[in-house]
Amino acid sequence: MRLLKIQYFYQIEDEAWRWVYGMLATYGLRNHEVFRLDFGAIARGDYIVNVGENSKTGARRVWPCYPEWFSQFNLQEVTLPKVNLDRPNADIGHAVTLWFHRHIPFQPYDLRHCWAVRTLEFGLDVSLAAQQMGHSAQIHTELYHHWINERHHQRAFELMMHRSERPTPPVVLGYSKDVKSVD
Repeated sequence: MRLLKIQYFYQIEDEAWRWVYGMLATYGLRNHEVFRLDFGAIARGDYIVNVGENSKTGARRVWPCYPEWFSQFNLQEVTLPKVNLDRPNADIGHAVTLWFHRHIPFQPYDLRHCWAVRTLEFGLDVSLAAQQMGHSAQIHTELYHHWINERHHQRAFELMMHRSERPTPPVVLGYSKDVKSVD
């Protein structure tokens, strides 16, 4: 049986790396960005995370697609693995990639990609998702277009059609399909 990516969270024994995994899955962060957050706000229970200026694309706020994961994964209890935070972002990101390579059968960026596709399924505007991920809408569309399949289109359509505030189709008064046109 194939495990869902999120199920690997529960197989990680190291508490600090489990926290990193939970943050990557919940917020779609880049590898190094997990170490460039406002940890004080997270510890106070703020589930909207603040990525710092010292990240690849600068400061921004990121909302979880599943806010339930914040408490389910105990993310308020910030626990960082021993990674030298004085190193450049690329080196910190590489440390995360190496840990995944040794312990998880997929890349950490796969969790970021899942977050991006999930935002579409939830109906989040592409420009907002892109901004939260720290790139332009054009880059966002180019990067994640190939991840989108028929299931995602169907889910987006269903969400759109079931919105209570969805516009209704225009009605043309006095028209009946049974009326014959006069030439």
